[in-house]
Amino acid sequence: MPYARVNGINIYYEVCGEGYPVVLISGLGSQGQSWDTQVPIYSKGYKVIVFDNRGAGKSDKPPSPYSTEGMADDTVALMDALSIERAHIVGKSMGGMIAQWLAIKYPERVSKLVMGCSSGSRDRVGNGILSMGREIASKAGLKAVWFMALHLGYTREYIETNIDRLNRASALIGDSAEALEGYIGQSMACEGHNTLEHLPKINTPAFVMMGESDQITSPERTRELSRLIPKAELYVFSGVGHGFWRERQQEVDSLVLHFLGND
Repeated sequence: MPYARVNGINIYYEVCGEGYPVVLISGLGSQGQSWDTQVPIYSKGYKVIVFDNRGAGKSDKPPSPYSTEGMADDTVALMDALSIERAHIVGKSMGGMIAQWLAIKYPERVSKLVMGCSSGSRDRVGNGILSMGREIASKAGLKAVWFMALHLGYTREYIETNIDRLNRASALIGDSAEALEGYIGQSMACEGHNTLEHLPKINTPAFVMMGESDQITSPERTRELSRLIPKAELYVFSGVGHGFWRERQQEVDSLVLHFLGND
């Protein structure tokens, strides 16, 4: 299995396709596998890199603290290990937070920036959800957190339609002490995320997407993110929340590829 040694830890990654590099960054507690429906589509025109952030999946799960800025450093170190000088960066939820730091600290490494269901800072409601998630994870396990996030992030119709597949996915969730520590580290990193003073310095073309009914990330904070980045476009999906990338996949992927220049 492909691993890269970056910043003192092992990061698991996969590369698919040929062409200009596109780095896909996953959300809280998710693996690179969370992009499994995008990789076959995006890799028709791009070299697609997916990976497990520190604290998740097959990557190392070192002790806390974690930060979104530190995970951006991990991403750049992975790009270095793969001899990728510059790439399009696409992130969802926590991945969008990491992507912000990439554009802030390493502008020369980012061609275009795509962020979905993300924000430049957190509100009290969102951080309350994160705190409750950590408590549930500690007392009832990561599968219980996944169940909570599923029902907060997706419409009932989507869950009912995909219940068998979702149950199979739930069965694969690990509940080891190491996985729990990694999840809590990532969650605390999300809670501490704040790039507001830096966002106006981003000169990278950016595409920001949100679900109008998002309960996990404040829609107003996502609007704020798009307002503060000078070259940002905002697209709002009606009738869906945090999980719009799955619920409106065809539309989302079409918009992303159009923005990246491969429609």
